[in-house]
Amino acid sequence: MANSEGSSLKRSALVNDYVCGGCSMKNIYESADNFCDMCVNFFCGKCMFLHDQIYANHSKHGREEANKWPLFTFTKTMEDFLLKCDVHKDKKLKIFCPDHRQLCCTDCVSLNHRQCTNVALSSESVKNLPLDMQLLLNNLQTVIDELNKLKSTQEANIQSKEVLCSEKQQEIQDLQKKLNAALDALENTTLKELNKVQTKLQTSLERIVDNCKRLKDDLQSLSEAVNGVRFKSKKKIEFIACIKCLDKIQESESYLKENPVKVESLIIFQANADIEQFLSTQPSLGMIVDSMQSQTLQM
Repeated sequence: MANSEGSSLKRSALVNDYVCGGCSMKNIYESADNFCDMCVNFFCGKCMFLHDQIYANHSKHGREEANKWPLFTFTKTMEDFLLKCDVHKDKKLKIFCPDHRQLCCTDCVSLNHRQCTNVALSSESVKNLPLDMQLLLNNLQTVIDELNKLKSTQEANIQSKEVLCSEKQQEIQDLQKKLNAALDALENTTLKELNKVQTKLQTSLERIVDNCKRLKDDLQSLSEAVNGVRFKSKKKIEFIACIKCLDKIQESESYLKENPVKVESLIIFQANADIEQFLSTQPSLGMIVDSMQSQTLQM
């Protein structure tokens, strides 16, 4: 039932364009009110009255039976479509130029066909052109079928190319991950070297700090002992203190000579310029090749 109703609505919309066959022969476009099965033609109210005077027994269908009107028939809309100039939309095609094999409106003739000698009205040109409408329909259908085939093929190609491009995108991202992993590995190796240098320097500096603290503590203890014994008039103790102090001073001075106070040492990083230079000269991660373009170039 739904399909029947949809078909009726479609036909009802179309019948508004159907014109009276009798009036159209007089170049009058009157909306059709009836269709005669026997005459296979449309008629307005006036023409239908005259028709019934002669063919009273013909089966006919009014607009209330529009679903019985033929769906495929030549309508005013179709005629307007065929006659409309593709360039000058408000003009009708009335002229044919055999020299260019082109249909023309009056504007087309004045603009592009002034020098053509065989320009004639299309109503006259039709007499010189053999018309095989069935062959024309067959050719139209053949081209339509080929276009549909090409359209379907290319739509399938679009889908397959989308899938293929997604795969290639994943390959590019995978390559980026590999390069990042390689750079991470180089970074880790370099950081390990930095940590080794840092550990070595820190160990050496901490040892100097510890030795300085030990020598300073020893000298401080000797200084306190000397201050305590110098007023006691104990020569033996003073002698021992003096010798110990001289030895510790000599030891400390020798250590200071071996480890002079220096400006803070610098740690310099010398980048591998080859890596940076190589990457900066690369236009991309790889080459994108279209197989269809490659085949065309090979041909």
